[in-house]
Amino acid sequence: MKTKECKYLCKAELREANRQAIKAGCNSIEPDYIEKLPDDCRFPVFFKLPWERHGWVRCQVGTASDAHATDYMPLWLDVPAGIYENLGTVEVPVDEEDK
Repeated sequence: MKTKECKYLCKAELREANRQAIKAGCNSIEPDYIEKLPDDCRFPVFFKLPWERHGWVRCQVGTASDAHATDYMPLWLDVPAGIYENLGTVEVPVDEEDK
């Protein structure tokens, strides 16, 4: 089975990236929503694209209040490039036709 690397944010990274996005007037998440998320989950970056603003990466981040993801919600967040480049990664399986 083929795999690919998937970046993820821990809650502290999510909180800090969001704080910087709010300060810069970028796409952000409601801080109260982040505080309700569990401290021990990883929040995967499912999609990213360079944004026209230098130094930022627009990311679609998957969030849920538990590991079963019964309340899964994808959110868009502009992440500072410095934070994005240093995010942890995990290997995830992909279909053979997905390259």
